[in-house]
Amino acid sequence: MIQPPGAPFPPHPTSARRWGARWIDWLVPWLVTSPLWFLTAEKIQTEATKHGFTLAGKGIFKSVFGDWGALGDAASDEAGELWSDIVFYIALTLAVQVLLIMAYEVLLTRLWGRTLGKAAFALTVRGADGGRLSFGRICARTAITVLVPGLGWVLLIAAVLNLSVLLMLAGVALLIFSAVECSVLRMSPAGKTSWHDRRTGSVVVPKTWTEQLRQAREFQQRALDSGVARARQAWQAPQVQQLSQQAQTTFQQVRERGRQAIRRDDGPS
Repeated sequence: MIQPPGAPFPPHPTSARRWGARWIDWLVPWLVTSPLWFLTAEKIQTEATKHGFTLAGKGIFKSVFGDWGALGDAASDEAGELWSDIVFYIALTLAVQVLLIMAYEVLLTRLWGRTLGKAAFALTVRGADGGRLSFGRICARTAITVLVPGLGWVLLIAAVLNLSVLLMLAGVALLIFSAVECSVLRMSPAGKTSWHDRRTGSVVVPKTWTEQLRQAREFQQRALDSGVARARQAWQAPQVQQLSQQAQTTFQQVRERGRQAIRRDDGPS
């Protein structure tokens, strides 16, 4: 809850803990989604093969008609188109990874109140009023903390590959904005907040390891209770009960036939 004026500030995490948690939340999903680059490499190889066949066809056509001087221009055009395709697929893959990191952060924050990085540093995200963040505020917070710097890196890498000054300036601007808004912390009755915290009404607060362990056990118990309830509900379904009754009847019939066979074998020979 928000403290009254004059009350001491609550415990707040250091900037190092928040940055450490943020790096984990970038690296873990980035590594998990890294197999996307195998698909990207396969697509680039396909495009290279297609451009190679196109260039070969142009070369044969121009050589037949004796237009040898245009071969160099054709090769240059195909190489330029291929490089444009490579830059596009690299930027697209990076953008998809950024979106997946956003989904990871939104999902864990909504379900658990923290990400893996924040859990590693015993941090949790909550509303400035002490309650849980709504789905909309989580999405807004994640857009500022993940989408803005992620888009900055995508633009910067695309600019380097494509030698584009405008893309480079846009990427650098987004990265500078993201670094500044995260670094400018301000004390408030709810704790130490960044600009994105103040914009979305959120706050990051530290958790003791005892409290974190207790919450983990409560989450595990809720998951277990939910699983047991669903299993019981599934077992009590009419279709399952009918199959169970049929299985019992079949078992009784097989056992009775076995007994009759034993009696015949034990009879007088």
